[in-house]
Amino acid sequence: MLMTTPRAGALLSLLPLCGCLTGELAPVPPPDLRITVTTRSEYASAVIVKIHAANLALVPIRDEEDMGAGRYRMVLACPDTATCRAAVQRIADDRFFALGVDAEGPNRQRIPIKPNRESAR
Repeated sequence: MLMTTPRAGALLSLLPLCGCLTGELAPVPPPDLRITVTTRSEYASAVIVKIHAANLALVPIRDEEDMGAGRYRMVLACPDTATCRAAVQRIADDRFFALGVDAEGPNRQRIPIKPNRESAR
């Protein structure tokens, strides 16, 4: 017979729940779009970045997250895919705010942080 202490028994009972913590992000229902914004400077909080990005994007933003080193993840809540893509482009066009924007999903869109060689000439 296996003898366990109450502490070890509690840890063993939590073991099946650890499978839920895989580190995967929850899927975003379409047409909403999860983006990662790399900003020119670090901000005091992700909420400030969310407000600035929402003013640029002209769409509501939710689930903001500070990833550190001037990178922020958020979800654009859009009525359709074209509106989301246009909102991402508006955020990326403000070079005083964003160095780059990475839109996640099946049709991944990456607006580069640095211009490529041909466009820099």
